[in-house]
Amino acid sequence: MKMKEQEMRQITQAVCDRIAPMWPLKNFVAVNPYLGMKDMSFNKAARKLAKRNAIRMTLPIGFYIDEYKKGNIQDEDIEKALQQCNYPMTKDEFISEIHSISEKGEGDKGSLNTLIDLIDPQSEYKQLMIDRISSWAASYFDAHLSLWKGEKHEQGLFATWRAEAEIDLAPEIAGIKKFRAILKSLPKDEDAALKEMIDHLELKSDELETYLHTLLLRINGWSSYIRGLDWNNDLYSEKTDQLRSFLTILLAWEYVTFRSFFSKELTKKWENCRLEYGSDEELNWDQSLDNELVMQEAFDLAHQRVLREKFAIEREQKEEPKSKAQAVFCIDVRSEVYRRNLEAVDAGIETIGFAGFFGFPIQYKEIGVGNGNNQCPVLIPSGPVVSEVFVDKDIHISKEKWKVSRDQFSSTAKNFRSGAVSSFSFVSPMGLYYLPKLLKSAFLGKRLIKNQKVTKWEDPLKTIDLSQIPLQDKVNMAASALTAMGLKNRLAKLVFILGHGSTSTNNPHASGLDCGACGGHSGEVNALTAVKIFNDPLVRLELRERGITIPNDTLFVAGLHDTTSDEISFLEESKTPVDFATAISDVKKSFKKATVACKLERSAKFDFNQSKPLDLAERANDWSQVRPEWGLAGCSSFVVAPRRRTNGIDLGGKSFLHNYDWKKDEGYKVLETIMTAPMVVTSWINLQYYASVTDNQHFGAGNKTLHNVTAGIGVLEGSGGDLRTGLPLQSVHNGKKFQHLPNRLCVLIEAPIDEINEILSKHGQVRELFDNSWIYLFVIDEKGQITSKYINDLCWETLEKVSLNDELELQTV
Repeated sequence: MKMKEQEMRQITQAVCDRIAPMWPLKNFVAVNPYLGMKDMSFNKAARKLAKRNAIRMTLPIGFYIDEYKKGNIQDEDIEKALQQCNYPMTKDEFISEIHSISEKGEGDKGSLNTLIDLIDPQSEYKQLMIDRISSWAASYFDAHLSLWKGEKHEQGLFATWRAEAEIDLAPEIAGIKKFRAILKSLPKDEDAALKEMIDHLELKSDELETYLHTLLLRINGWSSYIRGLDWNNDLYSEKTDQLRSFLTILLAWEYVTFRSFFSKELTKKWENCRLEYGSDEELNWDQSLDNELVMQEAFDLAHQRVLREKFAIEREQKEEPKSKAQAVFCIDVRSEVYRRNLEAVDAGIETIGFAGFFGFPIQYKEIGVGNGNNQCPVLIPSGPVVSEVFVDKDIHISKEKWKVSRDQFSSTAKNFRSGAVSSFSFVSPMGLYYLPKLLKSAFLGKRLIKNQKVTKWEDPLKTIDLSQIPLQDKVNMAASALTAMGLKNRLAKLVFILGHGSTSTNNPHASGLDCGACGGHSGEVNALTAVKIFNDPLVRLELRERGITIPNDTLFVAGLHDTTSDEISFLEESKTPVDFATAISDVKKSFKKATVACKLERSAKFDFNQSKPLDLAERANDWSQVRPEWGLAGCSSFVVAPRRRTNGIDLGGKSFLHNYDWKKDEGYKVLETIMTAPMVVTSWINLQYYASVTDNQHFGAGNKTLHNVTAGIGVLEGSGGDLRTGLPLQSVHNGKKFQHLPNRLCVLIEAPIDEINEILSKHGQVRELFDNSWIYLFVIDEKGQITSKYINDLCWETLEKVSLNDELELQTV
């Protein structure tokens, strides 16, 4: 029986929704690679992904056994994990079982076959398909890097691919006979072609979802990138179905290959294969995978136990004193290190954690550039445009012309260097010109590259233009930000708004070290925007009408935290009022002391344990350095509470810290915003790092030293294959051991359970994260103790009081 078109469309859309989006290198943001699976339990998703493409969601059993032998996983953790996973074994039986499997070796677990696998078990045709599609996609989606471009895409994704594939001899040379003729026999209309292929392959509805999802996972890199395009278009009300078209291309390869090698034997193999697609994957029990899932749960429980012990240390819970200055940092885990050290050197500075776009979802347009950058989380659309300008109109026009001319010259020079003919004539006379520069970079790499994110704002004639933002919008954003920061009506005389960014060279993934809350860009523009609005007398006057008072003697100052060097730089410093010079100078001394302490702490993470800190800025400017900084490696908890609950706890640069006081949150609107935006973003970050550790082959970027940037979009590992997603191996591993461990995020909130449940009831997609164990949720009481843990279905368990030991204070979460 042939499938109805409506049913086919529903299934293909559901399959496309299983793929997580991916953003290009220029604004590389962390994404949960399991996003499309979050409607099912963590363990069920692990079984499905293992079955469909041999994707691992755990480390090998040997890792967990080593953690058990070291005492990091304890017997109580394993006993509770067995209970939670409904595993029919005692703790002793289970430990004996996993040791036995470890000694024997696990072997190849395998995965479902597709048609090309049945035809060619050696995977030569599968690799041919991946390479041909990847090469074509790089040309089709090229971000203006390629000079030899294919036919462009007015006709759409499938039609453009088909036009080129119908004249491509490579498949037939490789042995797929009549590839072009069979492809030409398909209907011209994409939907009609898709339906004919599905009908010819006799795929039933219960088989189709598994089969098509398996196909997309085989080229997950390009699938994810195209899903990202659809995601972004949907966000801005321009719905597209490009991933569905890409899926049609993958199916066309399977269909044509099947018809090329058609035989009774192949038909029988295909019938048996379809039986596996239609079977319940939960019945295909894999004991070794289930063992790993139990140990992963025990590993997470061990982390939660240590985290609870950390928070169980008695601390004096003081209200925030009147401070001489306040410093607002992004909740990024790297800020935890700086905030802790800053508070240690100067108790008069209060630090606050808030999402790094500071509540100003702007689009930033540089001078002489056509399109702006979205300086906000990718979960939300950007708002008003702010622009880089010069205060003198004539100077602005001159600078803009110079910028446009420079960019045109650079483009022309690039075209000449890379052109089909001119590249050869360029290399001979000009090649030696680059030799001194090459040798200097290789052997005299001590010269530091200036942080352009800071120096561009040193010009006193340059500023940021906010004229496109209406006054009422400025007031609304300011009121919302101050309320969410907890600073409404309790402002110090100096308030520093500190964005963050990273500095490195020769690093395709550099934007991944910048601010995810700013859309994969550094946050200095958001800080400048916030400060100019907060300091605006008209905004302050309007805020006063709303009951929010910014004192006349309060000054907001913009700055940038360089997370590579831990240097704090101030923006537009020359424009600071003279009356504040002494106070700012005093605070700057504290920042410098904190920077030294942070450098010493971070140096230890690079196995540099001398008393003098490593020069991190110099290291990052080494063009051969594959680990300029550790980014968000280690991220494993998100604390939503007043700073006094975590003040004095060393969280090891592994915790996102968001200031929040539920007693001042009328209607719990701020908490709802935190749980539906920053919390979701932190889960994306945590699960991206998690997946890059457990399966770097499928959800990571592989070996950084082998990367080649393709189409300005992403990287290939080597010269071919699929687009790589996730993080390079060097971002999570130091060459000897993992720098990031696979712990699912623990969210700690200080707020009434009933109000948290109300928010979860209202937002089903957020609730799925906890109900299906993708991340964990806990409640903190007013003494700073972790007292309750969310189970599922809006149910909680009360945790026993932690008994402390003498060595506890030396532990690091």
